[in-house]
Amino acid sequence: MTNQINLFISYAHEDESYLKQLKKFINKDNSPNINIWDDGGILPGSAWDQSIKEQIEKSHIILFLISQDFLNSKYINTVELKMALDKHTKKTCRVIPIFTRNCVLDNYKEIKGLQGLPANKQFLATLGNDADNEYVLIHKKINELANELLTDKNISDSINSNDTQSGVAKQIDTLRKNKQIFLSIPDSPEGKAKRKDFLFSVLGKKQWEEWPYEIVPGVEDIKKLDTMDEPEKQEFITSLIKNSFCAIHILMTADELDEGFDQFQYLTAKNYQGSATYYKNILWLPNSQIISGLNESLLMNPAIMGSNFDQIFIMIEDTDKEKEAKIENMKPVFSATKKVYMFYDFDKDHNNDLRIKLKKEIEKKGNFLIQNLPSSPLEKDKQDLEKCDGACIFYGLSNPEWFVMRQSILNDAGFTHTKAVCIDNPDIDLKLDRDVSVWAYNFIIKGHGELSEKLEPFLNGL
Repeated sequence: MTNQINLFISYAHEDESYLKQLKKFINKDNSPNINIWDDGGILPGSAWDQSIKEQIEKSHIILFLISQDFLNSKYINTVELKMALDKHTKKTCRVIPIFTRNCVLDNYKEIKGLQGLPANKQFLATLGNDADNEYVLIHKKINELANELLTDKNISDSINSNDTQSGVAKQIDTLRKNKQIFLSIPDSPEGKAKRKDFLFSVLGKKQWEEWPYEIVPGVEDIKKLDTMDEPEKQEFITSLIKNSFCAIHILMTADELDEGFDQFQYLTAKNYQGSATYYKNILWLPNSQIISGLNESLLMNPAIMGSNFDQIFIMIEDTDKEKEAKIENMKPVFSATKKVYMFYDFDKDHNNDLRIKLKKEIEKKGNFLIQNLPSSPLEKDKQDLEKCDGACIFYGLSNPEWFVMRQSILNDAGFTHTKAVCIDNPDIDLKLDRDVSVWAYNFIIKGHGELSEKLEPFLNGL
């Protein structure tokens, strides 16, 4: 599997201090899966223009250190910006602006349209003592992106090499690309009218909002169906259903799925759902009163009540999010590294020697460490935790309330992989007896003396 991502940093030499500060956080120790390159890597006597172009061409991530000097640089504008944005447009790399010093971006719509860091186009120069918090966030985001790109690269390589994991890789690829929704063709005139009204709404959605989904059967498909005999018609509909990621069935009456073409469409989709990697059947009940007369088995499906098309659009987007969550659950087998989540109190323990040693030892083994960020919402911590292969809580100078809350998240989030707690002075034994739910952890590390002994089996169990 591929285990390295190429990162190119584009900057004006007037901003070299920001480059040096950034590389304190993103380097071979803190980001072992990233090959970092800037023009400081050009050897004396080398053809510097050719070297820069070659590095941009093979980069997977490009960082722009944005300032007025950066924007005023002729070479950056004519070469680095142009090449990088072209690669970004072709989706062969990710470009991320890092906002260093205040500048005029009015003439740089492409840069303004990119998701940069710090968030909300805050400039590092204006953040004072809070700038380090943003560098920590930048480090976390870049590491996560690198791991994501490595995983996607390994999925692509698996498909092309037809290896033992290629079946799963192909399922991921198919699901990821699938934006097709099957909308049933009702037998009743009332149902057909509702379908037609919804398709008009879809046209507006696609035209004005760049809605990414495709509803089938479309107008041309309906024309084809009118020329087919019954077996051909059923085969065609079956194909459309199986090439979609969900089906919406229009029910004007409670018994509409009991017979005829309505029944065929529903049963075909229901049977496919049982064997598909991901598939969902959704009922659309324009007349919500019919729900009381529905067969109990139908009530197992999610339902949309009434004729508010916005509700249907929301249901489609929610279903697509479920599909993406399914994909995320399938991807870890292609990850180049194991992911370990670390809870710690940033304000009190970020500079703790034991925490730093714990972090380095985890990463030294080639693992990808995800750490909770300062003031990170607990819901975000839960989401990040669920994606990891292991988790640890560092308990140093943080107060007991902070620790117990994170311990509760670890226990309640449905996380069932390897878990450890690392406790530091003062009063290790008091903290252990008073606050730690010992049954909740596979490993308890008490201070520097137990780090090597307990950490190795924790990492081996990932």
